[in-house]
Amino acid sequence: MKKKFKIYISLFCIILFFPIKSNAASVQCDLFVKTLLNNPDRGYELLLGDVPINDFGFALQYDWDPKKNKTYYRKDKSGNFIVGKVHSLSLGKELKSGNSIIKINDKKFTNSEEQKELLLKSNKVKFEFFDKEKGNFILELERKEKYVHVVLINIEDISINSIDQKQAVYEARFKYDFSKVYSKAAYENLYNIADGTIIFDDNGAWNIDVCIFTEEEFKNSRILDPGFQMDLLNITSKDNDLFNVHYKITPYAKKYSPDNIDSLYIQKKIEGIFGFRNNFNLRAFPFDKQKLSFSIVDGRYNLDQRNIFISERTHLFLNEFIQKDDIPGWNMTGYELNPFQYQTAFHMKKNFSDGLKLDILIERKHGYYIFKVILPIILILMVCWSVVWIHPRELESRLTITIVCLLSLIAYNFVIDAELPKLEYLTVLDWIILVSYIYSAIPNFLTIASFRFIKTNEQLSMKLESYGKRYGPTSYVAIVIFIIFLNANLNPENIGASISWLAGR
Repeated sequence: MKKKFKIYISLFCIILFFPIKSNAASVQCDLFVKTLLNNPDRGYELLLGDVPINDFGFALQYDWDPKKNKTYYRKDKSGNFIVGKVHSLSLGKELKSGNSIIKINDKKFTNSEEQKELLLKSNKVKFEFFDKEKGNFILELERKEKYVHVVLINIEDISINSIDQKQAVYEARFKYDFSKVYSKAAYENLYNIADGTIIFDDNGAWNIDVCIFTEEEFKNSRILDPGFQMDLLNITSKDNDLFNVHYKITPYAKKYSPDNIDSLYIQKKIEGIFGFRNNFNLRAFPFDKQKLSFSIVDGRYNLDQRNIFISERTHLFLNEFIQKDDIPGWNMTGYELNPFQYQTAFHMKKNFSDGLKLDILIERKHGYYIFKVILPIILILMVCWSVVWIHPRELESRLTITIVCLLSLIAYNFVIDAELPKLEYLTVLDWIILVSYIYSAIPNFLTIASFRFIKTNEQLSMKLESYGKRYGPTSYVAIVIFIIFLNANLNPENIGASISWLAGR
């Protein structure tokens, strides 16, 4: 995959790291737009495939290693390589991003040098994949060569403002851009218009002008918007007052600097505060971890026409962002970037477009719940069970203590309900409180039974009291620990790292 996009990546590297000079003058930019509008050949208004792809319709999924500052291929729990971007429309229905690659030509796929050579030179290869829903399946794929329109996404800044798990939403400020390199080789007419307008002779020395346009100004230029109908999914709200979109056109010319490649770098820069609907799995609450999901999809073109790629700068930023760890009540533990195939009713269940999903991995800081909820509940239960050391004849004193303890537990339940939605399942804390209710009621019944038996069967009464002293508090603590242990093993993907050892992880 890297070899296929070598030229394209080189363009972006030059753009990202070579210093740009801007005169911030609008005259040249205005001339550039006027020349565009007067030009009869407007191929730059159309979506043109300009990046060559020659493979079997998919690429391996890769991640970024911040320590080594390079990419590496991701593997599943069994050590199998994973399907990354699927960029063939004909494969969209059969193969999904995230499927595991088991075998090629009936041999386990290890991405060895021999297998790399096979994938580079063979025209037809037999693949065996694994899907969580349909299990193992086999596809015989043929090599196909095509040209696609590639758009690069760069995430510049993220700020998580709030997380409302009761409403299943989170609010965040996102600053990102869609960018496209228009090389002279693919867009000669567009570049020639730039050469002489925003690439110009300034008293015998070649100079460039970086142009900044509003949405309306860029629309009037009739250049294809790099982020045209790129949509954010699951948006619940958008602050229109703080929402900003502008366009930036940066020219690169060999005549300005010999290190440049003749091209135009066009960015659609977006900044705003958005509310996103998010799925929260709260079964392990308050020892849970969650994913804050942010998805971008192509709402217009299919997989064969336009593909979305992530810049390396995005990986660098996300690693720095995770290290900040500035979400109150949560620890940021990492992130995942995953491509996926997007389908709408418009596509008639046959067409797929490209999508990209960012998951910010967070883990709840459970210290608050341990010290201000769970431990007080345990202390309340200890107080409740202390009545077994009061003589059974003291009925009124013992009942007063047990009933007050029960009412205290009900108050704590209201505190938890204020933070969580009405769930169809019980969280870890719900189970602890439920068991606490039961264990707060037992001393009440034990008190009544002992009081009755003290008159008729004092030996039985003392025996009940002895069992209460010996097994009551200790069995409660044991059950609380068992609840946490059981949840850690039933929901290992949702449990926080601090107690994941209970699941042997």
